Amino acid sequence: MRRLSTPRLLVLTLAVIFSIALSACGGTALPGSVSTSNSNVKTVALVTDTGGIHDQSFNEAAYNGYLASQAQYGFKKQVIQSTSESDYVKNLTLAAKTSDLTIAVGFLMATAVDTVAKEYPNKEFALIDACPTSGTSSDCDTTLKNVASLYYKEQEAGCLVGAAAGEIELLGKSKMPNLLGGNTIAAVGGQEIPPVDHYIAGYQYCSKLVDPSITVLVNYSNSFSDTAKCEDIANSDIDAHKADIIFQVAGGCGNGALQAAKAKNVYSIGVDSDQSGVNNSVITSAIKRVDQSVTSTITNLETGKFTTNPPIFDLAHKGVGYAPFSSIVPAQVKTVVDQYATKIKAGTIQIPDTVSK
Repeated sequence: MRRLSTPRLLVLTLAVIFSIALSACGGTALPGSVSTSNSNVKTVALVTDTGGIHDQSFNEAAYNGYLASQAQYGFKKQVIQSTSESDYVKNLTLAAKTSDLTIAVGFLMATAVDTVAKEYPNKEFALIDACPTSGTSSDCDTTLKNVASLYYKEQEAGCLVGAAAGEIELLGKSKMPNLLGGNTIAAVGGQEIPPVDHYIAGYQYCSKLVDPSITVLVNYSNSFSDTAKCEDIANSDIDAHKADIIFQVAGGCGNGALQAAKAKNVYSIGVDSDQSGVNNSVITSAIKRVDQSVTSTITNLETGKFTTNPPIFDLAHKGVGYAPFSSIVPAQVKTVVDQYATKIKAGTIQIPDTVSK
């Protein structure tokens, strides 16, 4: 038998070692991909609402939380973006077929989640901002045992930015020169649904606690994606009513309101995520830690602790809050806001979750 030369023998030996190592690792990890060789890892899919993962707000926060968990646990990425509400059942079904957990982003998916969760009783679901509801009732469907409803106390975050707005109005033009002098602020909501109204209710209530004479305008665009609609409302609030501060609670649509504030040289407040990067009219943002709730839900799944009754994400547990103030905002504003945060945590202030008409 022909003997292999020493160099060829060395090459062959290294090849065998590499092959064994590769098999142990489960295959080649492409740049940017994640190994899924651990058979104990549960698979997770994320289905967005119509705002999409680049809305710089609600969906993007959920997406960032999802990516953090994907990096930690190594499941295959499956993110499905909805372009219309008619996509929800189809997209949730597609996700449920191949994933152990499907996370639905948004209140408007409540009925679709109810439908799909019944079709896949052995799969888990998480619904942000709502409970599953059947098409015949708006009440929570308590027959489902595989859906976790993720709720937040948005009214607490709304209160904090409302207190900021109220204090800014009290300080006046000598401290905030872009104020128009009408002692008026505004909120632009996407739709009249609980998560939106919670924010606005807190904004209304606490701005008036700080400045009882303030006027708070509330309008809805009936869209979470059409920036032109929110821009038009904000322009009207500014031009016709001298609104000094525009609080957007409309997801991607609300970016139009922030743009209007910049164009009219007034102030604005973002929502869900820190939106200071949208433009320099944003003085702070009401924060909802959707990213945190997504990661904690996935961690519960991966560690065998998934529950359909998770705690509400509130200020005391860092589930909501406010983003750092712009440098143009006087330090007195943060002092007042932090005083309100202390009251909220202590339970000495009760913030309504419905908008005052």
